[in-house]
Amino acid sequence: MHPESSTSAENRLHRFARLLIVPAILFIGLATVSSNVSDPDLWGHVQYGREVLRDGTLPRTATWTYAAEGAPWVNHENIAELMLAWTVDTFGPSGLPLMKLVIAVTIFGLMIFSARRSGAGWLPIGAMVMIVAANLQFHWHFRPQILTYLSLAMLLSLWQYVFGTFDSKNPESVITTTSRLRWLWLLVPLMCFWANSHGGFAAGVCIMLAYHGLMCLQLIHRRGFRHRRFLLHLSIVTVAAVLATLINPYGVELWRFMLNALTLPRPEIADWGPPALIGMEATRLWCLIAVGVIALSVDQRRDFARLVILALLLWQSLSHCRHLSIFAIVCGFWIPCALQQVGNNLQQSFRKLQPQSATRSTGRFRMAAMLLMISLSLVKLLPTLQEVPVERDEYPVSAMQYLHDHQLHGRTLVTFNWAQYAIGCFAADDGPLRESRVAVDGRFETCYPREITDICFDFWLGTDDPGDRYRSPYAPPFSPSLALEFEMPDLVLLARDQRPSVRIMQQHQDIWALLYQDSLAQIWGRRSEYDVPGLKNYLAPSQRRISDDPQVGKVPWPAFPSGNPSADRITLSPAAITDIISR
Repeated sequence: MHPESSTSAENRLHRFARLLIVPAILFIGLATVSSNVSDPDLWGHVQYGREVLRDGTLPRTATWTYAAEGAPWVNHENIAELMLAWTVDTFGPSGLPLMKLVIAVTIFGLMIFSARRSGAGWLPIGAMVMIVAANLQFHWHFRPQILTYLSLAMLLSLWQYVFGTFDSKNPESVITTTSRLRWLWLLVPLMCFWANSHGGFAAGVCIMLAYHGLMCLQLIHRRGFRHRRFLLHLSIVTVAAVLATLINPYGVELWRFMLNALTLPRPEIADWGPPALIGMEATRLWCLIAVGVIALSVDQRRDFARLVILALLLWQSLSHCRHLSIFAIVCGFWIPCALQQVGNNLQQSFRKLQPQSATRSTGRFRMAAMLLMISLSLVKLLPTLQEVPVERDEYPVSAMQYLHDHQLHGRTLVTFNWAQYAIGCFAADDGPLRESRVAVDGRFETCYPREITDICFDFWLGTDDPGDRYRSPYAPPFSPSLALEFEMPDLVLLARDQRPSVRIMQQHQDIWALLYQDSLAQIWGRRSEYDVPGLKNYLAPSQRRISDDPQVGKVPWPAFPSGNPSADRITLSPAAITDIISR
């Protein structure tokens, strides 16, 4: 072979290898973060969004509840619910994994692009994307919080563009950064979008205030007030971005609600507790912390503002596992450049794909390695893009089928994690079951007074131990059976593994009759309605189904009872959705 043709082939080989780097990193991140688990609140989010699309207006009071009818509803997840409902009604349930995939591609794409702008090589970028994806996986569900992750990624990528080369010691750097501050006006629409998508916008505002404030303090400390234009511009755009969060259906009331909600402890909700620090699940967190500490310890360009924010986010992550995802995403944007200095010698050959210093065999090996990574990632990723499975041993699919078959309807006290599944089934039914209502569901403080949720959690958990519960000082005295009397429920659907509530029902068998049981769930009916022959709702013993039948297997989401028509599909244009939000 002629030397010229050999060189040309090598050049093509290395160009192709370069083109594979970003897809390889991206697919590794997608395969690592991918999960396809039915979230307990997904049914509710889709249903609430559908109702807004159908009615053209936002409900101001709680819906689908008998215990808190008429209670104010401050919904901070409107855009997310509209997006979920529109996705399901336009593309069907299979559109949900694709929607989540697009958001993940955007987040990791922004992360990779920002890291490259900061000077990081491909190896540290790939390592950080994989570590971040591993820490995101536990929280990567079909929930509005994924829009917080997307908004945070947009915020961090914008900061990288504006402040990426900022050095408060260098006057020229300050002047150059000042000229780019105009791009920060994009924070105004971003914060408006965030505030209408998910309550995580409050964390975004705090991070923004801290970062902008610390940037100003650094500049004042080193340069005094000589760069007033920088300080004034950054201050004005920060105030404007905060004010943009008031552009929502509730105005200042949204912030009042958020501040009140953030002060309430939630020991009943696992996401608001500290993460486990021992075990396999904790390995990913310790890996993230170790990589961050090592990278920052050798970073010659230590940014005081970033160090403070990372420390605060780590503290919050160790206090509330829900904040771990935010900490991981921030690390994904800020750590790769520092990590580059740690493994600079180890990744030179991977970073500099130069034909002059590489042989064709090396290029072939790299190309084959990246193709293998992409292939393995696709093997892991593709099954999660098919359908959303609903596990029968986690959700009362058979119990809901029984309710549908016998049209048992009315006020139904449903186990907390099943309440929004029940709402979805009620809404999709074309019979009397559609008139059923639950006591409380996953909307929690957004529409349920704490005193009412306390009554229900007394029943479900059977304890008022401060270590396991927070009870409002205005709640009635602790009483595990009060939920069976409050607003007089007709039916009780409970999980058998919630033994306190099972014991309470057994203690009240003079009032309640067991109508259905399998290995997962029980349905109890008020005897005065379902156990008196001659009454309209009487259910004869032969119609009752009491067993320990194991609930195994899975069904595709939404797992509604068979025989139900699909919930009405409402399709609106993006302009119409914007109009609804503005109203």
